Amino acid sequence: MASVCWAGRHEIVTDRKPDEGGTDAGCTSGELLLLAIGSCATGSLRNFLDKRGLPSAPLGVEVSFAPLARAGERDSILIVVNLPDGVPDERIADIKAAALSGGVSSRVRLGSAMDVEVTRGR
Repeated sequence: MASVCWAGRHEIVTDRKPDEGGTDAGCTSGELLLLAIGSCATGSLRNFLDKRGLPSAPLGVEVSFAPLARAGERDSILIVVNLPDGVPDERIADIKAAALSGGVSSRVRLGSAMDVEVTRGR
């Protein structure tokens, strides 16, 4: 089940958990998605805070799949932001918007269209 993938110049190993037939040799696709969202949200938040002269360290961002609200629904993605001291409470709404403003986060949140193209012999 393990695969070696390339993202630009970076080699990434993906795999499934043992109970799903894999060996856990790398991140699952879902874990990589959460990492991408977390990285995107963190960068957007740091930019937001730094541009306003607000403290940006230590900044913690955790991203997870939230439990299903009702059976049969898609799970949601939850971004939890742990702000440094000194960021005023009146900026919370702006901080939530900033966490969702980056390229990856906004594409996922807005449901970017996806398509499949098939080629041979590359």
